[in-house]
Amino acid sequence: MRDSSRWTLIAASFGLGMALLDVTAINVAVPSIREGLGTDVRGLSWVIDGYTLSFASLLLLGGGFGDRLGARRMFVAGLALFTAASALCGAAPGIVWLVLARVLQGVGAAMFMPSSLAILRQAYPAARERARAIGVWSALTAIAGASGPLVGGSIVAAFGWRTIFYVNVPLGIVAVAMALRFVAPSPRSAAKGFDLVAQLTAAASLALFTWALIERPVRGWGSPAILLAIAASVAGLRAFVALERRAAQPALPLHLFRDPTFSATSFAALLYAGAFFGTVFVFSLHFQDVRGETPALAGLHLSTVPIAFGVTSVAAGRLVARHGTRGPFLAGLIVLVASAWSAALVPPAARFVAVVPSLLAMGAGAGLVAPAANAAILASVPASLSGIGAGVLNVSRQVGTALGVAVFASLFHRGNQAEAVRESLVSAGAIYLAALAVAALATRPASEAAAAGKLGEEDMNSVGMWTSAHRPRSGSSTH
Repeated sequence: MRDSSRWTLIAASFGLGMALLDVTAINVAVPSIREGLGTDVRGLSWVIDGYTLSFASLLLLGGGFGDRLGARRMFVAGLALFTAASALCGAAPGIVWLVLARVLQGVGAAMFMPSSLAILRQAYPAARERARAIGVWSALTAIAGASGPLVGGSIVAAFGWRTIFYVNVPLGIVAVAMALRFVAPSPRSAAKGFDLVAQLTAAASLALFTWALIERPVRGWGSPAILLAIAASVAGLRAFVALERRAAQPALPLHLFRDPTFSATSFAALLYAGAFFGTVFVFSLHFQDVRGETPALAGLHLSTVPIAFGVTSVAAGRLVARHGTRGPFLAGLIVLVASAWSAALVPPAARFVAVVPSLLAMGAGAGLVAPAANAAILASVPASLSGIGAGVLNVSRQVGTALGVAVFASLFHRGNQAEAVRESLVSAGAIYLAALAVAALATRPASEAAAAGKLGEEDMNSVGMWTSAHRPRSGSSTH
């Protein structure tokens, strides 16, 4: 059983790492794609954003289908689609075909990413062992993401940009084979039906909102198209909630949000992702536009963050296993606040060594937050809803990322790049602080909850995962 669990962990990490490697590697291939396909900046942005659009909008749908059909089945199907779409990307004759193939890649990723956490829960039913496994999973995927620019740059220089996509084909075949061989078949949820109307409504709402954030830099916040898309997205979200309240078998059981761990983690993850990935974007501009570094040198400097993330996330898994998720989660956010505000104090002309402590703290803080958030979400939902729980967490991160990048990017239109970097870092610290408040104030010790008489036994078990005085249960964390 232990060997089987380890191979499941490797298979889950291999598949997710392949996707992250592709996402980060494509950034260095953008100039080559522009020359090879003769496109403009807007076309290039959609090569990246087309993936984000389909991925973010279909995560809930992918998680729900994973619960209904079985996590392994969705994991394998998603990997297979991602692999086939990668081949289509490599063979794309023009920019339109490349964007469409990237959209298909996003669909595949939305299918298998929520299921990757669900199969880890199945392989590690004991909360303590699962926390350690999630730490390793986070570290391995962080390493894959961090190596993307270096690997991608080497491949593009030697063989051209199409090879970045073609290399996914053999990797994907290996990943699918490993999943079929080592991942145990997953039980299906007892719920019948897919509540397709509600799920498609949610997907359309998320797609409209993501599109508005992607197109905002070109059209502006005052554009009628942007305002209409946001209004339609909000209306779609309200319609989705109304449909779910009336549904006999809801796609997203709204009672999950009554669990303080689930709701606090989801919202805090949105704030954290906005500040973190917005800051990564800001540092990229800082190194290249303010400091005048080459893209390769800027990428090398930025690799400090994922390296620190990978090392810390392994330790975070052990901390979560011993002390629960609340302590590492809050500690990570505190470290992130310090990283952003300390970086804001570094003069633009200072040597790189002056900003290294802030970058290391940034990676270390995220390395504490990410595994704790994953473990907290899995502990707060029944095993049969692991896929939808992971889907909600990933949607929160994707929406937060899109918001963070959009808001921070708007600060750079004023002309003073150095001042925009400082303002962005100060704002990021404030957003981390807000996430810290959400995580700290939205949960209370189980004894206080019991005294208030507002939580049942199941909710108290969830709160216990957030209370440092209560360690994760050794058995399954299902309700």
